Amino acid sequence: MNKIINFWNGRSAMNYGIDLLGLKKNSIILLPEIICDVAVKVFLNKKLRVKFYKLNSNFEPIWSEIDKLKSKNISAILMVHFFGYPQKHKKFLKFAKKKNIFLIEDNCHSLPIKLDNMRLGKIGHIGVDSPRKIIDGLYSGGRLFVNFNMKISHSKIKKFETNKKDFLKLKLKQNFRNIYKYYKFKGKRPKYESPYLYSDKDSDFDIKLIDKKSLEKISRINLENEHIKRKNLYFKIDKFAKLNEMKPIFKMQRKLIPMYYVARAKNHEHARNIFNWGWNNKIQIVSWPSFYKKHRLTDKFLNRWKKYICFPLNQEFPNINEKKI
Repeated sequence: MNKIINFWNGRSAMNYGIDLLGLKKNSIILLPEIICDVAVKVFLNKKLRVKFYKLNSNFEPIWSEIDKLKSKNISAILMVHFFGYPQKHKKFLKFAKKKNIFLIEDNCHSLPIKLDNMRLGKIGHIGVDSPRKIIDGLYSGGRLFVNFNMKISHSKIKKFETNKKDFLKLKLKQNFRNIYKYYKFKGKRPKYESPYLYSDKDSDFDIKLIDKKSLEKISRINLENEHIKRKNLYFKIDKFAKLNEMKPIFKMQRKLIPMYYVARAKNHEHARNIFNWGWNNKIQIVSWPSFYKKHRLTDKFLNRWKKYICFPLNQEFPNINEKKI
């Protein structure tokens, strides 16, 4: 069984999906140690406990450690396709089956591309994606894929309503790019070096359905065109990154629709220089993610995180051949 429910964002979709799974309060959800604070809060707001599993430098689980975990009171594991690059899902499926727990799939940095005769978002018991993050011109858009037999009723869920601010921001971005870019990059650069930069900024976990205009646009998405656009920008940024001594973490493969090009800087100061250059030239270059404040990060892990640099793949990027910026 595959059903899709369109919500206003990924948080709302995940919120509703957890309700459908019927997870017991105080049961444990296994989350990757690199995860946005807002994703953690979705589970905590449901009175669930979270436990973080470790990742290697390529954002893959360290299965030798996860396999040692006792299954008592564990109800689910979250599989995240980081930045839009697919995880080795067969290992997650095997683990979930072995432990008799739910597999929850987070595909919020991509779209439902086909992978080994399956589609991202439709691998776990439930899956979530967030087209509003990927596709320009959407007011809202987060989808819940329900991949097991479950009766669904969402007639009482309220709808997302666009306001004047949403409307004006979208029109500005679409029709007056230079003005929008000036507005976006005005003032002091955000402190991308902070692991808690955007913590506590997302607090709306209401379950609301998508607006009609966004839903119509999502129905017209051409996955092949989205792949081609991101592939071309990926290789342009890849050339720039390598000239400036950054090492890519993921490779662009056939059919992928990633949200970011991700690289590793030489050190924290090198990353800071890249952030400064991007801000000064009105090019978006960010760190990721903003962590949950109550999750204490180890020095080793934090030092690794400080080297990560992310280039969104939905922007204009100049042709630059100089080695040093």
